[in-house]
Amino acid sequence: MRSTLWLRVLAAAVLIPVTLLFTFLGGWALSAWVALAGLAMSVEWVQIVHKERFGWRFGLHALALASSLALAAIERPNLGWTAILVCALIGAVAAQAREERAIWMIVGIVYVATPCLAFAWIREVRPLGLETVVWLLAVVWTTDSVAYGAGSYLGGPKLAPSVSPKKTWAGAIGALICAAIVSSGFALAIGANVAIVITVGLVLSLLTQMGDLAESALKRTFGVKDMSDLIPGHGGALDRLDGLLFATLGLAGALLVTGVSPLAWGPS
Repeated sequence: MRSTLWLRVLAAAVLIPVTLLFTFLGGWALSAWVALAGLAMSVEWVQIVHKERFGWRFGLHALALASSLALAAIERPNLGWTAILVCALIGAVAAQAREERAIWMIVGIVYVATPCLAFAWIREVRPLGLETVVWLLAVVWTTDSVAYGAGSYLGGPKLAPSVSPKKTWAGAIGALICAAIVSSGFALAIGANVAIVITVGLVLSLLTQMGDLAESALKRTFGVKDMSDLIPGHGGALDRLDGLLFATLGLAGALLVTGVSPLAWGPS
């Protein structure tokens, strides 16, 4: 347990500053970093779901990521969504031609590429795009860390034992409380509406935990413990980023509906 914890801390000490650096830079730099993360997730998806490491399936994943994130970098994210759907459609047709289930091909491309594009898009939203992405990362990282720590050390009733036997209610509730604290800090720091930011932060924390559970269910479906051993102490890229995928999509949905970041909703 202790050795695993130190591996998690060491991996986080490397990945968090690098991610924040590329987030600050934005544009092509961020798109390249997000694409790298997306490719790592795609390799794992194709290996676990389709039982191959590389091949035409991974090629379509890579094409969806590269084309959509390149379009986001030149400020054409609307075409990026189209590129992802076209790649998913091509994958579905190819799978059906091989008499395979097309659904997993569609889900895989959309599941990985869409949140990656959404993350890059949110960064460029005006106003407060950078602040919004940093807040999103802070909420997700806090949720993951507190849920793991509280669940490991406090124990107690299981949250969803049939899906993920290690997750506990103590971890889930602790993560929500700490996500609210982090969100209130962001709101006060930039003069945003505290109540609104805390509320949205709680939703993002819930989505993060839902993403973690969804990925656990996927692993159970295909009979694996970890997606890979890419990140010491964390497992694979999908193991590390599952919650961020869900939270990013939720935040992007809110932005699409309202047109502005939740950090800019309402008077302070």
